[in-house]
Amino acid sequence: MSSKAKRAVKILIADKDPSFLDSIRNAPSIIQEGWQLRAVQDGEEAAASLAADQADIVLTSLDLPKTSGDVLLSNVKREYPNSLRFLVHDQSDKDSLKKGTGLAHLYIERPISPENLVKEIKHVLKTQLRIRRKEVVEIVRDTKQLHVNTEPMQQLLKTADDPNCGIDDFAPVIMQHPTAVATILQVANTAFLGAGGRVETIEEALQMLGMDFVRNLAITELAKKQLSLSPGLQEIANAVLKHCIETSHCGMQMRKFGVNVKQTQALSSITLLHDLGKLVLLANKQEEYADLMGRSIENNRPLWHLEQAIFGCDHAAIGGFLFAMWGLPENIVRATTWHHEPAAFASNEFCYVTLLHFANCAAHVKNEMPFYCGDELIPEVAEKAGLPIDYIKELD
Repeated sequence: MSSKAKRAVKILIADKDPSFLDSIRNAPSIIQEGWQLRAVQDGEEAAASLAADQADIVLTSLDLPKTSGDVLLSNVKREYPNSLRFLVHDQSDKDSLKKGTGLAHLYIERPISPENLVKEIKHVLKTQLRIRRKEVVEIVRDTKQLHVNTEPMQQLLKTADDPNCGIDDFAPVIMQHPTAVATILQVANTAFLGAGGRVETIEEALQMLGMDFVRNLAITELAKKQLSLSPGLQEIANAVLKHCIETSHCGMQMRKFGVNVKQTQALSSITLLHDLGKLVLLANKQEEYADLMGRSIENNRPLWHLEQAIFGCDHAAIGGFLFAMWGLPENIVRATTWHHEPAAFASNEFCYVTLLHFANCAAHVKNEMPFYCGDELIPEVAEKAGLPIDYIKELD
């Protein structure tokens, strides 16, 4: 979907349940948005509808008659790469999640009300419009070292996203990248994680840290290596990676404030990627960006403010676009894109956008960043989520 589009958003919903389709199609909240909604009950009809008129969003379940939802999503991904793909699944349907891995931008659990569906769609559209701005696309396009068609990155992403991939399959992929191995083992043996130098192999690190955590740490390390920065810029890149790890440590501790285990584990992985946009800017703008970092300290202004003023976009949107291009999950794309400006996603419940904001701010307060001025906590967002304003004092 083009960021310049002013026309009505076109949505195709494919589901074999006519009552579900009617509940969405006739909901006042859907009608109010003015979206062009098409509803079909089988995969062949969905394919024919798309061939006649491409949709901005394709929402489907997997158990479609004639052509299954995973085949439909796979075809949409190949034939209509700009269409956003949503997969609706039941809480207990593990097969849906396995078959749909890597095919959908967003996974939606049933039951979902029309009002919540509207909310999710609007959040995704808001993010897509942000990351597909001309300034963002041009910077990422010109940083070809990080395009997914580089073989090492492609292999890493593909293997990690395979639902049948286990530790024995994943470890050999990581072992091909010695710098990533060194960083992963270093993190696994930090005093914070309590390993005390006992983690000696990648297999042990995967058992301890989890595959998502190791994958994201390896992606960041591999990206840094592929950019081939000068020694001076490499020092800055190392500091950025160090901050990502420190942010992950802060994220792991958010359970102290009622964040559930699943969210905490996901957050600890998302944090490892959240500043990858800075590495893209280092490669693309080089000394100009290093100088801008210095100016953020001199002016005591968060770096992302200056990025927006000078480049017309910030590292968060750049990272979000890169992750969307790589096919990473929507929660990573959204959290990365908005972690400096989380107000639109603030509520009385924690979400990945606000949690990343909290963890990032805490890491900047607790650990010195010598190259640029870090982010500042938005108190209203913390208050709305029920997080104490002085929560950072309770983190190790």
